[in-house]
Amino acid sequence: MINKFTVAFVLFLFGAVSINANAKGLKGCCKEEISEYLAYDFDQKLISIYSSYKNKAIWDIQNIEQLILALDDHDLNYSSKKYHTKELKAILRKLKKNLASNMQKAKLDILATDTFLAFSKDLYEGKIDWEKFKTTIEEMKEKNLIWEKNPQKKNYIKDLQKSLRNHSIGYTLQNYVPKEKGYKRLIKAYHKFEKLKYPKIDYLKDMKIGDYGYDVSQLKKFLYTTGDLKDVTKEYLSFPNFDEKLKNAVLSFQKRHYLKQTGIFDKVNAYYARTATKEKLKKIALNIERYKLFPRIRSDLYITVNIPGFSLKFFQSGELAKDIFVVVGREDRPTPIFKDYLEYIVLNPTWSIPQNLMKKDYIPQLVKNPNSLKHDDIFIYDEKGRIDPKSVDWSKYLDYEGEIPYKMVQKAGAKNVLGEMKFIFPNKYNVYLHDTDARDLTIRRYRLFSSGCIRLSDPYALLGLLAPYTGYDIYKLMKMIRQKRTRKIKLLKKIPIHIRYLTVFVDENDNVNFRKDFYGYDKLQESIAN
Repeated sequence: MINKFTVAFVLFLFGAVSINANAKGLKGCCKEEISEYLAYDFDQKLISIYSSYKNKAIWDIQNIEQLILALDDHDLNYSSKKYHTKELKAILRKLKKNLASNMQKAKLDILATDTFLAFSKDLYEGKIDWEKFKTTIEEMKEKNLIWEKNPQKKNYIKDLQKSLRNHSIGYTLQNYVPKEKGYKRLIKAYHKFEKLKYPKIDYLKDMKIGDYGYDVSQLKKFLYTTGDLKDVTKEYLSFPNFDEKLKNAVLSFQKRHYLKQTGIFDKVNAYYARTATKEKLKKIALNIERYKLFPRIRSDLYITVNIPGFSLKFFQSGELAKDIFVVVGREDRPTPIFKDYLEYIVLNPTWSIPQNLMKKDYIPQLVKNPNSLKHDDIFIYDEKGRIDPKSVDWSKYLDYEGEIPYKMVQKAGAKNVLGEMKFIFPNKYNVYLHDTDARDLTIRRYRLFSSGCIRLSDPYALLGLLAPYTGYDIYKLMKMIRQKRTRKIKLLKKIPIHIRYLTVFVDENDNVNFRKDFYGYDKLQESIAN
């Protein structure tokens, strides 16, 4: 945004103006040719805009009023960022009373333009400095972090010019923000947490059904404030006993914070309960801004995967059809954050082991024992065909930087790590959705076990949802699986899949959920959010 020196400089140059406050538009401004002077001290974007209008005022009262209404919109400008709102309002009031000086009229015009550009960028791109974030994760190569930004860009100057002509400033600004329900729910949560102040929680002992006393009273008041304890009377809150209703409230709190579901309020729960509302408000704001980095969802049929939530959601007609637990990439092998399109399914798949996993996991095994992979039905091939692993000196490929001239393929079957099916959205990261031979991992609380791919706790549920888009019914697909032959099933329609990273989200029951920052994105992005 423009600084005070720039404003003063421009006001000096815009000294001769003539604007009629009673007219529909602010016309006749800035008759002097000032472009050659502005280039030294004035923001280049603003120079180009005013040059294209021959250095005349471009805002009328109606458009300025729309801009101010948007700035005051508690959902659009959810954090009440100041911009130039106060000055715009003050000068506009004077203008309407024919009390504004020529310099004030010029200042009003310039501030309105500057505000629109800054506000537009915040609404569409967010307040996380993408270039700094991108540079940071590129420098942290050992972390293997990958995050693809929304590729669609906006031309804010062209949008401004069109909006001024059509008197659609408000509509344009509203159209910049994500339209997803999840985004709107987070905005609502932000306003809720703005007003919340948690009652004090002392941890004296683990609290459970049957307990009685002051600490139980504290817990009731706390869980009532958080919204986990609902539909109770003042008398209930003042009676210090731990009953079934309070246990259910504790379970709700534990579920929202992804803690062990015990119904017992222990010291771990107390630790999470002591997190101040302002800290949680900061986390909510970060995830609101994070939504603006993600590619926008523009389809009624799509899939989302939230890494910290270990969750895949399938949406049909814009509504949630299924929520499936997933296993995601380990902290040292994180699942990339990006968008692609699901294109086909492979039943009874083989597994071609990627080069990076060959180097990290399998070459060391072969050095110790060349026959070690046979037990898992993994066979090795060169350009001529299958080879005997004992014929190769595998030690020379330890810490090897080039491409290993062999392929490792695990045959389809009970031992295959991909299970009975995989769901492919072709991408340069070689990640996809798949079944698993290690089903026990899908029921763990923290499910970070893969090398980047996404393992499904219930692949058959996803197969059933996708069946209508394959040309086969689910019974036919299941029959194909039983036949044990590898089959590629192309989808009749490509389905968008959005892999995301949200450490705060609001579920379909309006519960605000908090998750651990496993990959460290919160810490990185909080430090560069403006």
